[in-house]
Amino acid sequence: MTNIDEKNKSKTGVLEQVYVHDVYNRLGSTILTQDTIVWPKVRKFLNRIASQRQHALVADVGCGNGKYVKLKSDLFAIGCDRSDQICEIAREKYTQIPIIIADNLYLPYRDNLFDAVLSIGVIHHLTTHKRRVQAIQECLRILNPNGGQLLIYTWAMEQKHRIFSSQDVLIPCINQQACSDIIPDKNSRLTSPYSMDENSMSPVEHGSPGRTTPSILASVQNLFQRIVRPSTSTPSTPKLSHQDLSAFRIRPFPMSSCCNEPVNTNPYNKRFYHVFKYGELEMLIEEAAKAIVGSRIVKSYYDHGNWCAIVQKDLNINSV
Repeated sequence: MTNIDEKNKSKTGVLEQVYVHDVYNRLGSTILTQDTIVWPKVRKFLNRIASQRQHALVADVGCGNGKYVKLKSDLFAIGCDRSDQICEIAREKYTQIPIIIADNLYLPYRDNLFDAVLSIGVIHHLTTHKRRVQAIQECLRILNPNGGQLLIYTWAMEQKHRIFSSQDVLIPCINQQACSDIIPDKNSRLTSPYSMDENSMSPVEHGSPGRTTPSILASVQNLFQRIVRPSTSTPSTPKLSHQDLSAFRIRPFPMSSCCNEPVNTNPYNKRFYHVFKYGELEMLIEEAAKAIVGSRIVKSYYDHGNWCAIVQKDLNINSV
């Protein structure tokens, strides 16, 4: 039984490596990371967190190009992403904001730390139910137990301009966002007096390039429960070519059809998505919350082709 479990685990790792991580690394400098579209309700969520908690600590898990970590000057935001290429691009764009390489299944942060956590368009790239549950549990684990909130966005199966033939699909990468009615963010600016490179966490004192404040440095280093090293921060996965994948397929992944979407037959430029049916995200969160005391859904909604939820963690929740 152990050998079978390990074999299935290897399969899921290969699929995500080839159809998620490798794609983002390969296309990191293209439109995938140039996107500056900010979901208005994500901005509203961050505005509310900032109004409720002074200097709130926010983790953007799967931050991509960093478009959310730089939105609010009165929030201390830290971004992380599985793609080292995307992290490098985000660091170059927002040199004053901490961006680290980390896997959302094994977040390197301490328990009960963040006032808010973002997971925007991340867990739909995980290939199994168990891994999606684990990703949510990791986000809940690092939440402040005194009302910290997690915001999750996942692709919905019920979309106006896309028709999916299956919940597990390979989506071609295209050069523009198809049928989007979201306007680009015009309020982007650098917002945090901190910078971080790949090998160190070194906040830079405002107005004093190259100098660090020891107390700030110590507090930032204390955010992490272990040192993040490239060789150990994420589990290793085998590197296979597209042609080798036939032996590792768990199940077929049919293409989706989309209005006005050009056909892209390049096997290297397709991303795996598990698109969520109505009510599925709530059930997934409820399952994950069983392992995290005090976690509950406070709101769920549909937003521009995504099923979304806000989850709050409060140890005094039963007394309310």
